[in-house]
Amino acid sequence: MKSSWHITLGALSLLLVVVGIFFFKVSGSEGSAYVEGCTPFNVDIRKGVQENSVDILWRSKEKCSGYILYGKEMKVLELVGVDLVNDTLSKEHIVTLKQLVSTKEYYFSILSNGNSYGKDGLPLQFSIDSL
Repeated sequence: MKSSWHITLGALSLLLVVVGIFFFKVSGSEGSAYVEGCTPFNVDIRKGVQENSVDILWRSKEKCSGYILYGKEMKVLELVGVDLVNDTLSKEHIVTLKQLVSTKEYYFSILSNGNSYGKDGLPLQFSIDSL
């Protein structure tokens, strides 16, 4: 009888731990529960106000410098986009890229405090037509 009571108590404790971990992960702020420092999160790419422009937005946990390196080829990111809206060091960043060709694919990396960010070590990509 004692043995089944211990098993039931152990199973209940394990269930509470699993539910607690799940709740903690789900309640994280806007997908940023595991992001620290200047790592970009909540990256958003949207059509800009001006024709053939794109706004790239992101956030960071700390105030960081941030800009975009972009280009028409994945391995040649030779153009620079800077945040002209926020302070040099900010938790919120917005870079507007202008005079883009609507049918062309573009590649970009976010540079936050000198570190490059993309997806799995590669630049992100977009075209205005796909937004």
